[in-house]
Amino acid sequence: MSSIVLKNGKFVLLEKVFAGDLLIVDESIYKIGKGLKGDEEMDLEGKYVLPGLIDAHVHFREPGAGEKEDWYTGSCAAAAGGVTTVLEMPNTNPPTITKKLLDEKRKKYASKSVVDYGFHFGASTGNMDELRKIDRIASVKFYMGSTTGSLLVESDSILLDELHMLYGRDILATVHAEDERIITEQTKKLKATGRTDASAYAESRPNKAAAEAVKKIISFSLKAKNRLHICHITTQEELALLSKNRKDLQVSVEASPHHLFLTEDDFERLGSLAKTNPPLRSKKDQAALWAAVKDGTVDIIATDHAPHTLESKKRDIWAAPAGVPGLETMLPLLLNEVNKKTLTLNQVIHLTSENPSRMFGIRNKGRIKAGYDADLVVVDMDLEKKVDNEKLFTKCGWSPFAGWKLKGWPVKTFVRGRLVYDNGKIIKTKGKEVSYV
Repeated sequence: MSSIVLKNGKFVLLEKVFAGDLLIVDESIYKIGKGLKGDEEMDLEGKYVLPGLIDAHVHFREPGAGEKEDWYTGSCAAAAGGVTTVLEMPNTNPPTITKKLLDEKRKKYASKSVVDYGFHFGASTGNMDELRKIDRIASVKFYMGSTTGSLLVESDSILLDELHMLYGRDILATVHAEDERIITEQTKKLKATGRTDASAYAESRPNKAAAEAVKKIISFSLKAKNRLHICHITTQEELALLSKNRKDLQVSVEASPHHLFLTEDDFERLGSLAKTNPPLRSKKDQAALWAAVKDGTVDIIATDHAPHTLESKKRDIWAAPAGVPGLETMLPLLLNEVNKKTLTLNQVIHLTSENPSRMFGIRNKGRIKAGYDADLVVVDMDLEKKVDNEKLFTKCGWSPFAGWKLKGWPVKTFVRGRLVYDNGKIIKTKGKEVSYV
């Protein structure tokens, strides 16, 4: 057995901060205390240590679009952002909607990962039999609005049948909630006017499209009694529906950094770079989202990391792909809010580590606690610097937050006790697939 002691750290536990040492034996946290000894020692010089972040919503682009992101570059971006576990979405090309394709992805791409990982599986109109075969997944992902081609479940009866089946297997249903009919109608009207501004795209996916989809999935889940996770909530209307029905549902709620930190006012500055699904919303929606983060309505923050090349993003607003990268900026954005007294470090770890582990049933991750994997991120709360496109690890090479000055950055990241990121440098080690409780 090998051991290392991280000395003189401020370890952020669920309800307090402990100043002292942490002993790692092999891949696990063995003990937290003072005056601990090990084979090796690393002095953290009083810096804060958080449990490694679990990003429950990332889009790595292999297979099918490795020029935008591959498993290695995406996992490097994760490590640089203090993210030690990623859960990857199924909308690759081909989409992950069969057991065979999932097994191929496990074998071919995940071996390139620097951090640990898990997979979401895709629901479609015709893959009920595949849903009966799969195992070792974080969730089955349902797309209710047109963003992913063949992953769209177009039949309400099939959607309800699939939710019933997931209930029987105790598998979580993860949902992208936007109403396809409203989107189609609005898009047709707006294109007919000749508008090509970024705001036009947002208007094609209005608040009502999100609210109607959430209303439908709530209704179906009340019938099916399945566990439900709603991705990237953005509107006041969705939050009101969830507040009204939450006591009767097994539901968790996710927000994304670009919706927390950007609004429709940023379209003028960013243009099609800001195109994402769901779109950026109003300041009133943003304020409601922040209130939901603080009162616990929002359970987790996840990046929805969706990289595209700059060349493709600079097309006409209707032709440009939707999505923004976010793995390297989520934690600095949140730490900057801690420095502004908007959030506490304990709130940050609940939203990005403990709650994701609990919601998705990930074994031995999400806490700084004896027996848990030694997934840790050391942060310098006094480090202030700008987001620099030239220094990003994501292959797409840009961020909607480029030029933002943020205070509080990750400086070291450990995955199961192995140092994988150290002050701007990736130290390549092999991630492994998570297990579930």
